[in-house]
Formats: sequence, structure tokens, C-alpha cells
Amino acid sequence: MNEDRRADGADESAPAPHRAERPSIAIVGCGPRGTSVLERIAANTHLLAPDERLDIHVIDPYPVGAGRVWRQDQSPLLWSNTRADECTLFTDDTVTCQGPAVEGPTLEQWARDLAAGDLPFPPGYEPAPGTREEAARVHAGWFASRRLTGDYLSWFFRRTVAAAAPSARVRTHRASVLSLGDLPDGRQRVRLDDGGTLDVDLVILAQGHFQVKPHGPEPRLAQHAAAHRLSYQPTAQTSDVSLDAFPAGEPVLMRGFGLTFIDIMVLLTEGRGGRFRREPSGELRYVPSGREPRLYVGSRRGVPYRSKFGYVLSGLPPRVPRYFSPADFADHSLDFAADLWPALARELTVAGYRELAHSHPHRLGVDAGEFLDRLDAAQWQSPEFKDLIEQAVPDSRDRIDVDGLDRPLANRRFSDAAALRAWMLHYLADDLERGRNPRYSAHLAVYHAIFSISQALWAVVQRGEVEPGNGSHSMTAFFDFCRFRTSGPPGPRLEQLLALARAGVVDFVGANMKVTCRGGMFEARTSSLDRVVRARALIEARLPGRALTRVADPLLLHLVGEREIREQVQTDPTTGRRQPTGLIDTLGARPLGPDGSPHPRRFVTSPGDFPRPRTNDPFLHQSDAVARETLRALGEARSRIGLDRSGLPATVAREDRGDGEEG
Repeated sequence: MNEDRRADGADESAPAPHRAERPSIAIVGCGPRGTSVLERIAANTHLLAPDERLDIHVIDPYPVGAGRVWRQDQSPLLWSNTRADECTLFTDDTVTCQGPAVEGPTLEQWARDLAAGDLPFPPGYEPAPGTREEAARVHAGWFASRRLTGDYLSWFFRRTVAAAAPSARVRTHRASVLSLGDLPDGRQRVRLDDGGTLDVDLVILAQGHFQVKPHGPEPRLAQHAAAHRLSYQPTAQTSDVSLDAFPAGEPVLMRGFGLTFIDIMVLLTEGRGGRFRREPSGELRYVPSGREPRLYVGSRRGVPYRSKFGYVLSGLPPRVPRYFSPADFADHSLDFAADLWPALARELTVAGYRELAHSHPHRLGVDAGEFLDRLDAAQWQSPEFKDLIEQAVPDSRDRIDVDGLDRPLANRRFSDAAALRAWMLHYLADDLERGRNPRYSAHLAVYHAIFSISQALWAVVQRGEVEPGNGSHSMTAFFDFCRFRTSGPPGPRLEQLLALARAGVVDFVGANMKVTCRGGMFEARTSSLDRVVRARALIEARLPGRALTRVADPLLLHLVGEREIREQVQTDPTTGRRQPTGLIDTLGARPLGPDGSPHPRRFVTSPGDFPRPRTNDPFLHQSDAVARETLRALGEARSRIGLDRSGLPATVAREDRGDGEEG
């Protein structure tokens, strides 16, 4: 691996490396994941030997805690996609991790305490401009701005640093990491883009969702745009792009109907001076500013993800899993479609019907108790099961169809654009009603069940003996279904989309959208109707596919180039085609090299959604597991180099310094 050459290859004119005399860890990336890992390290060090102190270097080019996604320098119109009462980084008593629980407020509770003047401020924290004003408006169903969420994360980071004192020293570095190298004694040399160099015992990679380079048709579309003076925006984080190139009144094709589309839609309408006004009838109406472009949106599905729910279940969420037990799938290889899909589909379906029976028994065609008994006894999708649903659930709006819910435009063909528009307006209004009317709480129960089943499913998949399968019941299709049901826009945003469509600012292209270049224009076609939409502007309103071969992060680019990490892949059992996952291949959180051997001094975390309170969230499990494994490895490493003969500290040390240090 030529380790010494890489480690010693830094610019000789650069400052001398910072050499740790105490046990040291570098955390690369300090958004929610890196901040969570830092907190778990601080929480777990008390289990270790108390006679030595620890240096922790936190490295991120963006503000610590918030990171790139949740930073302050973005529009207040950009919201979190999760309700404030469903966001936390604290471990509560439901989290079955090995480390100690450290309880604290959710984002909603934090904002209420801040507004009431009851929030303790850790050293180094001060609310950003506008934070107190928004905090005063927060309630349980509130979707916080990303700036407010970032302030919560900043407070959490400062609180973690203060809680680790007086034995922790956390140093922040506002920089990007360019490379890692192995020193002769095993320590890691971390080279920063500001010219600095750190020598540490261990490194944790916590960059979250990394950026990727344009790929597929994007370079060709960009070349076409440049040649014909068109406007083209490739896939990117919304807060990182400028929309000035998309003028008022001009048609703009938007490929993608997820959260990126919602963000851009808001910035091009309300962000340009338009207003939403509530009519006496209760309908939301959009009042244009005249500065909006005309947006034509389409995607693979042709519809947005299901909107978030604006209410809570009247009782406890359904007990899940009932039928899916990891123990039932042990000791043999599995096919996802044949072995796992039926049990997962049954879990989600029955969760919805149990909520229907408990909260809305009057809408059943049979006695609720009889319905539940027969539901448990019937085999999944057996004639008895189907007959029961036909008899007991007469209203189609109450039925749970895990096969058809995420492709509503599949096999639909419309006579013209007006027919597609009418169908879409009805679909959006129906979804909006489902999200805010507790009458449809059976669908909310399915939403909760998806989160509840994830940990059991992950325990099975982690064993590595699951063939992902293909088709509508493959592992990829199941996770796609879960995202469709859980990752949609806040209800208020869906209502704004409906208002914009009624105002003629947004129009719909359909499903299976394809974009081509012809005659100095972009052209969009879909499977939903026989129409070509032409425009001089195209926005890729979607997140890019993740693959290490296209990574733009300088450190990951270096590690891929040096063949020090490899990508985890899934192999289709039928075609043998290898599909990239966008994840670094690991063993026990340690990255694997091309020969399959784990690196002894490096650890990797996976990206994940914001943890939810009181759900035993897997995000917090992983942060705790990586923290504990890192601390165990640190004790072994220090013993080997003779700097630690008695183990690691029970607490982490901190010294007060002004330049680059926290506390």
C-alpha cells in the first residue's frame, strides 16, 4: 500500500503536523451524524479507564452541528421535512444501545424552552438571528425551517462539548480533509485544505450524504445548454444553487417530484414575492408576483411522495413486528421477494387494519373483534384474507394496498393535458385530506409501522445472506415504497403545490419522464399522455444517485483513488448485475480495502434520516456502536505504541483555548 509515502507526502512548506500526546480521534464531518457520534463518545468514555484524557478533532468546512444541510446561510423558506416533535439527537430509554442514555429535548421541546426563556445556554452558544421569533411559533405539528433545526444542532453540539468537560478537549477545524495516510506507528495523518495537518490515533468518517459529480445524461445536457445558450441546473443541494437563470414567465422543465422540487418550487414562487392567501371558503389561493416562471414537473412516478401527517394517533402506535421475526430467517440464505416481502407486507397491512378496527370500528362491515381475530388467523393474500377485506372494509379509502400505493399513474393514459391535470388536482386534494383528517389514521399507522419494522429488517439484511431480487417485490422496490410513504413533503407544502397548480404556475407532465435535446431546446415526454413539452430551461429537481465512483468529496475521492475503500454492492441474483449502493463497504464499521481486510484505525458511519424520539431509532444505535468500537480500538492502539499502559479515560478532556477549540 506504500503507506509511508502517502503519509509523508504533504507539502514541506505546510505547518508542522499537530502531534497528539494524548489519545486522539478525528471526526470528519459534523452534521447530525458527526455530532451524534461525538455525543456518544463523550457518553461512553466513563466506562473506560479514568487516568488519561482524550483529544477529539472535529473537521467540517461548514458550521459544526448544523453541517452543510442545516446551516444558517440559506433561505428561511426551506423547511425540515420532519415535524419538530419527531426530531431529536438524544438517546432516551427506548434506545437499546450498549452505551448510557442521555435524555434531552426534541426540537419542538427545545424551541418551546427557548421561547419561554427556560433553555440553558452552553458556553459558545447564542441563538442565531430569527431563531427566537420562529421558536415562539413552534408547536407539535410544526415543520421547522432548516435554519432553526441547524440552531438546535448547534446548541446540541455546544452542550455535548460542555458536558464532556472538564476532561474533554474538542477542537474544531473549519476545513475539508484532502487525504488520510498511515504513519509507521499506525497513527493517521489527516491533511486539511487549509494547509494544516493532524496526526491522530483514529479517524471516523461521518460526512453523511456525500456530494457526487454529474453523471449519466447530465454532462451531455450541460453541453447542449452551453451550445444553445439554454439554462440547465444539474442535480445539487438546493441551498447550494442559484436560480437567477430562470426568468419570469418562461417555461421551465423540472425533472423530479420529491423534496428538491418542493424546495425549488417555493423559492421560484414565494421566494420571488408571491403570496398564499386563505379564502373565506378555506381554500388556499396563490397570488402571483409576476416574477414566477411556468413550471412543468414530471418524474418516474409522476406524482409527489405522500405528504406528512398533520395529526397523531389517538392511542399508541401499532405493535410491530407481529409476524416478522429475525429469528425466523436465521441460518439460511434468503430471497427478499419470496421470503421477506410477504412478512413485511403483512406487517404493514395488518398495522393499518388494526388501527382502523381500534379507532374507527363503525366503518367496518363486521364486528371489530371478529375482524382482528380473522385477520390474525388468515394467511397473507390467501383467498380467506382477500374475502375478509372485501367483506369487512367496504370503503376503498380505508383499504391498505402495499402493492399499488406508490405507482398511482402506472398503466394510466390520458387523452390530453387537461385530463391529466384534472386527475392530478384530485389526487393532490385527496392526499392532502388523508394527511390532515384523522378519519384516515389507518394510513398513519402504516407510516409508524414502516419505522418500527426497519430495525428487525436491518438485523436480517446485515447478515449478508439476502438476495435482493428484482421486480415490484425486490429489496430496492420495498425501500422505494417506504420512502414514498414516509419522505413526502409537509402537508402545508402539498397544499401550496395544489394552489400553484390551480393558479396555472405549475403544470404536470406525467410519469416516466424523459428529456431529450432537439433544435436548441429541451423536450420532455412521458408515458401518461401523447404530448411534448418544449422549454429553454431544465432543472434536475431530484437528488443524485449515490456511487463512490462519482464522489466529489475530496477525501473520499482520495481514498477511492488509492483503493483504500470499496463500495458495497448488491448483486441481482437473476442477471448477476452489480448495483452500487453508495455506501462504503465495512466490517464492524471499519472500511474494507480491495482485499477485504478492515482498516484497524478508521471507522465509517452511514448516512441516515433525522432520529425520531421514543422509537429505538437505528441512527442512534449506529452512533453508539461506532463510538464504543472506536474507544475500544483506541485503547488497543495506544497500548501497542506504548503511550497507554492502563487503558482509556473514563471521561474526555477539554482545555480552554480561544483559537479553534470548543468550551
